[in-house]
Amino acid sequence: MLRNKIILVLFGLSIALLFVSALVGSIGLPGSQGPLIIRFDKFAHEANLIGDFRTVFGFGATVSFIVLVNFLLAWEIYYRERFLSYIIATATLIISFLFLVAVAGIVAVN
Repeated sequence: MLRNKIILVLFGLSIALLFVSALVGSIGLPGSQGPLIIRFDKFAHEANLIGDFRTVFGFGATVSFIVLVNFLLAWEIYYRERFLSYIIATATLIISFLFLVAVAGIVAVN
């Protein structure tokens, strides 16, 4: 599997998006230790979910764990079902991109 360029590129892009998300989060979030707005409801005009830096980077750790598990899963099933391995790698890239969008939204609200 490590010789297959498609899967390596997809997982490499996923890891790169995780690093970009961490960079956006660390640069864009305010430096104070106060609460951060994680989710804002624009219809009720109130914050639904409030957390701190640990909450945001906890999301990042969860997504990193998902990427690791998907990589190991794709590696395990590559020789039995190659197409499913491609689907897992693509889904991992989508999850990493959605996490980047979520971090950008959290930074934009705060």
